Amino acid sequence: LIITFTAGLWNIGVEGQMMVGAVAASWGAQFLPLPQSVLVPVCIALGALGGTGWAILVGILKTRFGVNEIFGGVALNAIANTVAIYFISGPWQPPEGGSAQSTPPFPTNAWLPVISDTFPVSLLMLAVTIAAVFAIVFALRGTRFGLELKATGKNAKSTRLMGVPVTRTAILALMICGALAGIGGSHRVLHTYHALRPLVSGGIGFYALLVALLVGFRSVPVALVTFALAAVLAGSTRVSVLLGIDP
Repeated sequence: LIITFTAGLWNIGVEGQMMVGAVAASWGAQFLPLPQSVLVPVCIALGALGGTGWAILVGILKTRFGVNEIFGGVALNAIANTVAIYFISGPWQPPEGGSAQSTPPFPTNAWLPVISDTFPVSLLMLAVTIAAVFAIVFALRGTRFGLELKATGKNAKSTRLMGVPVTRTAILALMICGALAGIGGSHRVLHTYHALRPLVSGGIGFYALLVALLVGFRSVPVALVTFALAAVLAGSTRVSVLLGIDP
């Protein structure tokens, strides 16, 4: 969740980038005959590449054709889900056929290893998430790129007059965000479901935008706010069932 919400700081099309990242990771999980120690990082990298490629489309629509990133991102979200459904109901459908609900379960060597049965969290993805959060905070607060990106967001026309490559800065930000979203999508298929499903992102990309708005587009509070929201989303049902308290 945190890694996807971090991506939401910079991009409206997170949902579609998660979906494409999930599709790319699913391809690797199903068709690459590699040991788990190699296959899992490769699938995560494929997810990042898929999300990056989809983010570039948003950037091209915005910078070359003047399509607002909100409309371009939302439209590409729908297309990404359609692409996923095509694979699920077509080339990747179960051997018995006739299902548009899910691909067959991935081989176990494509699953993200967990810390323990009682704490089913991927240590690898946890490390990637922490590294990504620190990298984003540093990029925004301690680099020239971060300064240029903030200036571009505040006033692109004035920033361009100051000699900042606005188009390159915006597309690079979208690419980084797409990579993070794609990694988030790979987590959904390699850990949450162990298969590719329609709408596998589960709406997390839209929650990412909510968090970005709640934190005022500041990178530091993202992890804390995300954890709080995740606790509410995941815990409300259990509170209702176990304690009889309304969510």
